[in-house]
Amino acid sequence: MASISSLGAGSGIFSNDLVNQLVEAERAPTETRLNRREAETQSKISAFGKIRSALEGLKSPMEALSKSDSMKAYTASSSNEGVVGVTLDSSKANRGNYSVDVQQLARAQSLASTEQADRDTTAMGTGTLTLNVGGNSTDITIDSSNNTLQGIADAINDANAGVSAGIVDTGSGYRLVMSSDESGTANEISVTVADDVGSNTDSDGLSRFAFDGATSNMEETVAAKDAILDINGITVTRSSNTIENVVDGVTFNVSSTGTSTVKVDQDPGAVADKVQAFVDKFNALQDQIKNVSGYKSVSEQGGVLSGDATIRGLQNDLRQQLTNIPSGLENSPIRMLADVGIKTDPGTGKLQFDQAVFKEKLQENPEAMTTLFADSDQGEGIATQMVASAERFLGSDGLLSNRTDGLNATLQDIQDQRDDLADRIASYEERLISQFTAADRLISQIQSSGNYVQQQLAAMAPSGGGGSGG
Repeated sequence: MASISSLGAGSGIFSNDLVNQLVEAERAPTETRLNRREAETQSKISAFGKIRSALEGLKSPMEALSKSDSMKAYTASSSNEGVVGVTLDSSKANRGNYSVDVQQLARAQSLASTEQADRDTTAMGTGTLTLNVGGNSTDITIDSSNNTLQGIADAINDANAGVSAGIVDTGSGYRLVMSSDESGTANEISVTVADDVGSNTDSDGLSRFAFDGATSNMEETVAAKDAILDINGITVTRSSNTIENVVDGVTFNVSSTGTSTVKVDQDPGAVADKVQAFVDKFNALQDQIKNVSGYKSVSEQGGVLSGDATIRGLQNDLRQQLTNIPSGLENSPIRMLADVGIKTDPGTGKLQFDQAVFKEKLQENPEAMTTLFADSDQGEGIATQMVASAERFLGSDGLLSNRTDGLNATLQDIQDQRDDLADRIASYEERLISQFTAADRLISQIQSSGNYVQQQLAAMAPSGGGGSGG
């Protein structure tokens, strides 16, 4: 770019300010137009982002309602929580009453060694301990580096053999205690010994830890037991106090012996909460649509997406689903959402939800309710159809993505035009400077010639004389 540091120095007519004013006058109309277009495009991208977020928020509860078990929800209670607690998997549970008599709790086996004078210095012998728990055998090498009570306990814990070990201070000495990690008779501990010195079954050296049914050199301080309980008169035995896979979807957590009555009942309130989440997200989407495309009375203008075909298409799709009658319900007392307490406010387009009506219909006809919302043998429910509608807009090649991609392309085009404008303005500025510099030089020459002529004329003029009259 040409230097303009001395522009106007010769004539005083042209100046840097004049060049700047002419450049700005050339730049301003196009730049203003591009700024306005960019701001409008950015606003549309932001608006589509808000619609996408609201639609994704709606899709989640719709997906929950589209599952075949969406209308199943149960609650469980125990008359004696101190004996039996209960947890449920509503997708598998069914109504039922269960009389539970806990006769025995499951326990893990514990073994204790003979008492020793210390835990860290006395050698216990060397060789191999083989632990068998639940049919799994683990060999543990005991040598001079770990043949104390504490060393053997650490080696057992490091072996992950299904046994935990520790040292108990009795007050008069120390005992090694082994406990099965899992309760029940199936997890009893067997310890066989390959002693480097003497017999594998005597009470000296490493063999003092043998406990394998034939040799009991350790003391069984706690016997392994299974949980035993009667459920509606049927005896059930488990190795754990968490009793699963007895009643579908029901887990009994027993904590003491005694009796309790467990009741599993339908929980229409939990299902209504799922539907309420759908209604709330649907209404939130309507608010966003109104915000970006509705008429604003304060500004007396439409939203940035007013009249947009994609937004109209989304609205039409969702509204159509609200009044659909799924296959199989044509002659049912439950045919559409309005029949179960979900109605549209014609003034706002939002949904109104009467939970009392919904709960009543759910208890009267749970199968028809499932058909209304979810996939069934008859076909797709309303929630399933609405999920499909949402995906048409939300997918990577969906309508919202296509619109956003188009707007991003517009932003790139605007940037390209800005680059072209910058090049054109730079060229225009250089041209102005060149023209003004030439004009300035010409005027300077004219001024110089004028000064010369004036000087010559002044030289030719007669000098003033002072003659005296006689």
